[in-house]
Amino acid sequence: MSGQTRREFLHNGMSFVALGIGMPTFLMEAAHAQTIKSVAAGQSSLISGDKILVLVEFGGGNDGLNTVVPYMDPEYKKLRPTIGIRKQDVVPIDANLGLHPRLKPIKEMYEKGQLAVVAGVGYPNPNYSHFESSDIWQLADPAHQLKDRVGWLARYFNEDGHLKANPLSGLTLTGTLPMAFSSENIAASVLTLGQDDPFSSPNQDKEYQARLAARRSIYSQGTIANNHGDFIRKVGGHAYTNTTEIRAALGAYDKKANKTAHYPEYNELSRSLQSVSKLIVGGLSTRVYYVGIGGFDTHANQPDQHANLLGGIAESISAFYRDLALQGRDKDVMLMTFSEFGRRAGENASSGTDHGTASVMFVAGGAVKGGVHGEHPSLKDLKDGDMKFTTDFRRVYANVLDKWMGANSEKVLGGKFDHVGLV
Repeated sequence: MSGQTRREFLHNGMSFVALGIGMPTFLMEAAHAQTIKSVAAGQSSLISGDKILVLVEFGGGNDGLNTVVPYMDPEYKKLRPTIGIRKQDVVPIDANLGLHPRLKPIKEMYEKGQLAVVAGVGYPNPNYSHFESSDIWQLADPAHQLKDRVGWLARYFNEDGHLKANPLSGLTLTGTLPMAFSSENIAASVLTLGQDDPFSSPNQDKEYQARLAARRSIYSQGTIANNHGDFIRKVGGHAYTNTTEIRAALGAYDKKANKTAHYPEYNELSRSLQSVSKLIVGGLSTRVYYVGIGGFDTHANQPDQHANLLGGIAESISAFYRDLALQGRDKDVMLMTFSEFGRRAGENASSGTDHGTASVMFVAGGAVKGGVHGEHPSLKDLKDGDMKFTTDFRRVYANVLDKWMGANSEKVLGGKFDHVGLV
């Protein structure tokens, strides 16, 4: 199998190990049975993680200007006479900036110094394509200098040695493999899960046990001799082992957690973060979790749609950290949000906003230095109707890599970027 063919297989064929969406049922069944056996024998290969990073992607291009509002700037009202947030509705965080009213649930975290707001985030020569700009953030490569399209998190794993040492270094609950994890060897370190719980118990009848025994032998005995088969069998084996550890972690959470936080219902991000909390508390060895929520491409009728999205996000993040705090893990976990781009400064004729540039990032956690970081872009000094970014997103990545993940950001990002003071 050629290098390029293998990369394409890994990037496009990860559904083979995508639990709950594309993973073969027999792998799920095998993992369930093996977990029961391992737990009964008192065996576990789980290793409690050290510092953990949770990435939350806002898919579609989040309107940073209505997320963190310059409510004292008269230009804001001029640019957004219809969809702008009223001054009296804003949740102030300082004398000039305030949160969208639906973000009120995370105001308490801000007041405790557990939430950082990074203003004016973007990159040079912005791209307005969802796909291209998303790749830029995921690869951390605005100038397209990388010869191989290897994601910034994959480069972190390679640099830090987790790729070989830990087959569960990264875990995404988005159902597909994000470009940030993309690498020729990524199948060995990143597992892809669906958002819904894929670990429901199968029937334990004789027929099931017979099927299970037969399917296990496929991976344990190596019945396929060609290279393609060897590779597929290896991926299947990883899925089998990783699923076992995930089930064990979920079981450990159920035993450890005497009290749990209430998560909002019918919210895709809420379900994902609740699963992440369970896996962290349960002792899974994962260092980086990746979750996401879409719907931010608000070209028309933005106010209600954007408000509902932000409300669900705030409630979910607040519940996530309450849950972690109850289990004594809130200081071990940093959560970072991002979106591929922001929106234009002025509203359009459809009560929405079009693709723009500078936006905002949130970084949360018990060890975060809270407050506003960076400078909010001027609304008087626009470029073709767009705000000029003031904080390169790679400065945030560098800060997190160096001070939180213990990596060498210059090697991972291919350059030196000043920190923004998050940690």
